[in-house]
Amino acid sequence: MADNDIKSRDIKPRIIGKSARRTVLRLVIFSIVVGAAFSFVGLSPQEFWRGIFHTAKGLVLSLGENVTEVLGTLGAYLFIGAAIVVPIWLIARLLSSRKQRR
Repeated sequence: MADNDIKSRDIKPRIIGKSARRTVLRLVIFSIVVGAAFSFVGLSPQEFWRGIFHTAKGLVLSLGENVTEVLGTLGAYLFIGAAIVVPIWLIARLLSSRKQRR
């Protein structure tokens, strides 16, 4: 039971932060700004979330109808992306290790 007490004490600072008042104030200010922006654009929270879910659904459908199609498409994306990302990462690592030796 003591382990659960320690874990619950560790979770609170991660969620709320050091100061609960500061966190609540930030959430209130951010909520006002986002609410004003949504009102200015004429978008409701329901429309926003519906659009997010619609986009995610469309993305899944565009990948393919069955699991093997989806995995094949993701695999192709992986190799195409890796052909760009890995060489850039390797060059960046080599250049940063060269600077550290100096």
